[in-house]
Amino acid sequence: MTQTQSELGLQVRRGLAWSSISNIVLRLGSLAVGIALARLLSPEQFGVFAVALTVQTVLMTMADLGMSADLIRSEEPARKAPTIATLGVVAGTTLAATMAFSAQGTAELLGSPAAGPVIAVMSFSLLLAGVGVVPYATLQRDFAQRKLFIVALVDFTVGTALVLLLITFGWGVMALAAGRLISQAVSLLVQFRLARTPFRLGFDKSIAPSVVAFGVPVAGANLLSWALLNVDNVAISRLAGPVALGYYFLAFNISTWPMSALGQVVRSVALPAFARISGTMRKLSFAIFLGPVWAVALLAGTMLALLSAQLIEFVYGARWLPSAAVLVWLGLFSSLRVGFDLAASYLLAHGAARATLYVQVVWIAVLIPALTFGVIIGGIAGAAAAHLMVSFIVVGPAYAFALHRNGADLRAAFRSLWTPCFAAVPAAVAAVAAAMPFDGPVEGLLAGGTAGAGTYALLLWRWFLRRLGEVRTMLGNDENGPVSGSHAPGPLLVKTKISQPASFAPAQADTVTVVITCYNYGRFLRQAIESALTQNGVTADVIVVDDASTDNSHDVALELAAMSHRVKVLRHQSNRGPVISFNDGAAGARGEFMVRLDADDMLTPGSLRRAVDVARAYPSVGLVYGHPLHFEANELPAPRQAAKAWTVWPGREWLRERCRSGVNVITSPEALMRRSVLQTIGYQAHLKHTHDMEMWLRIAAFADVAYIHGADQAWHREHADSLSATGIDELEDLKARRDAFDVLFSGPTANIPEAPEFKAEARRALANDALTRACHEYDRGSGTAPKAEAFVALAAELVDNPTELEAWNRYARRRALGPALASQPLWSGPPRLARRIRHKMQRRRWHNSGV
Repeated sequence: MTQTQSELGLQVRRGLAWSSISNIVLRLGSLAVGIALARLLSPEQFGVFAVALTVQTVLMTMADLGMSADLIRSEEPARKAPTIATLGVVAGTTLAATMAFSAQGTAELLGSPAAGPVIAVMSFSLLLAGVGVVPYATLQRDFAQRKLFIVALVDFTVGTALVLLLITFGWGVMALAAGRLISQAVSLLVQFRLARTPFRLGFDKSIAPSVVAFGVPVAGANLLSWALLNVDNVAISRLAGPVALGYYFLAFNISTWPMSALGQVVRSVALPAFARISGTMRKLSFAIFLGPVWAVALLAGTMLALLSAQLIEFVYGARWLPSAAVLVWLGLFSSLRVGFDLAASYLLAHGAARATLYVQVVWIAVLIPALTFGVIIGGIAGAAAAHLMVSFIVVGPAYAFALHRNGADLRAAFRSLWTPCFAAVPAAVAAVAAAMPFDGPVEGLLAGGTAGAGTYALLLWRWFLRRLGEVRTMLGNDENGPVSGSHAPGPLLVKTKISQPASFAPAQADTVTVVITCYNYGRFLRQAIESALTQNGVTADVIVVDDASTDNSHDVALELAAMSHRVKVLRHQSNRGPVISFNDGAAGARGEFMVRLDADDMLTPGSLRRAVDVARAYPSVGLVYGHPLHFEANELPAPRQAAKAWTVWPGREWLRERCRSGVNVITSPEALMRRSVLQTIGYQAHLKHTHDMEMWLRIAAFADVAYIHGADQAWHREHADSLSATGIDELEDLKARRDAFDVLFSGPTANIPEAPEFKAEARRALANDALTRACHEYDRGSGTAPKAEAFVALAAELVDNPTELEAWNRYARRRALGPALASQPLWSGPPRLARRIRHKMQRRRWHNSGV
């Protein structure tokens, strides 16, 4: 039995949770130990250890020959494990011996002879790494992050205790090497125990070549990757000496906090997740993961760069302040590293090991001369600047090219980057402005960090939550489509470029029934019918329902029906209202899709073809809508006809957002419905004003929802007799929306698991809206009028305790001031301005995104 994507989503969520816990705990522990070591050791001793660690880290990447990645992605892990274990031991032993025998010569070559003995001791860690390939890969493959956390905790605890103990006995730098080696040995035993994987060697000649063929490029890419991150140590050690390297090493360690905390979490689940995502989501999986990952990484890197001096002085002491100039550059570089690591995981998951290797080759080829030049010109800060510049100019484009060659949607990926970048600018300004008045490092760090992170979160939190929703949807998506009578959420795609799949049926096969309801709109009816009949790329059948009009509506309908067999006319003997009119027309529909069109509205050219394309691409979609053009004069505004992108939401995610806002976002003529969904859930409910709204919401409870970007889907006419001109007032509008939600959650939608939560959110949103409108009455000077009191009474009806609502404090302040004082410009001016700005932003968002 193959693993379903819903099971994969559950495993990934658990893996992410435990990875997050692991990294928080271990990062805090490492921070505490690092502070202690920085105060116990000198910069020169740090530099000596950095040289030894550089050699060990670079060679460590070769210890498993990239075989752990092959085992993680393999469909036959048990069959491959013995061969991989044997190759791991051979590789680890060879590398350990090489490192031990060349230790002193390597240390002298790097300009730090004192590092020779330390390198020799640390060489044995390579053997341990080769032995542990299989249990480590097994735990990673199974998303066993809780067990990996236990392994890491044992390694950290044992290593820390030994290092501090040996330093007190005067071992100096050697304490770091010995502690690292012994802790690794203990954690390896724990790893075998938790993975329940025996140490079993074997060799299968049929498997070994493919393992090596995949693993060697991966190991080569990893080697180059770590060489990239350590070649600066070599350059600085050779050109500036171990003391300068000590300062640089400290700054580089701080800059790895985002990579260690976030990168490790992502890396632990991204590779297996990317490997198992298939179908339509494979192309977009990188972009969907990238958004939230980049948002967190950019915030961390920006704060490290801007508050580097305060952070270093507070954590490590004033003697380490020369490291601050380095951290300014490396903080931003660390943000890019997280994105690069995610890109590498995507490429490895799809078998593009050579692509990662090529990127690393290009990277190191450019970085070596750039670092040398940077150290000569700017010292350790120049080396850090070289890292950042090469990443921007060379590495980013190289990874983009490799991702494009391996199926990733680069347009979607770039769109994931811009919003956090824009939010980072005011966040940076706020951080610097808040930290400047303070001389002390603690006050400056707290003020700057709080202001910067708070500004960033305020600007980005809605966007960030939506992007996390996309990740959950992608990991939980079942590509087999919806089951009849149940809701099967489809993929969540954000502004995905539209292209018509080659498998689409001929245009004549796509039939759309347009139901036009008409009451005394004879003067507009001809335009409405013709706008449907002239749609290109589809066959539009028109059903006109004349609701006992007293003008020439029936004559116009009959005239056009005589001219085209695709026009049918129904006539009520008495006026029965728009709901019954639409339901009667819908009952006679024969097309696979349906549009509800008022007789005074029109469809724009190509509207139906654009909507059908989306519905064809996503069978789980039951409702497709776009932007309507509102107009008043007889001359129609020119519509945009080129659809640039679309968005597809899981229906219940879209429904949740509508409940949270409490407002309708669809006018009517711009919406296309799948008729089979309507036949299952029923047509329009008998609501006077919000029958359309309730129907859209009900569809979303049982099918997915799509929005078309860039094109105008309908013309909506504003005139003296239209509902928008003769419509209800604010209080009646709120009550009508309340009725829509009450009807929604008393019908079939009441049976979905989220119904109680959604209904409570909708009533809370409407109650907040009611209190906000009561505030408006106070701002106008009529706070004690019956209308204001009616708004408050409605809020009390909707929720048990309106004093707990977000808008209650605003209302209570105005009530305490009284209508006369609350309406004075000093008090009412700022709220009115804020309302106007908020309203314009909401309109702009609706215009761009449909919500």
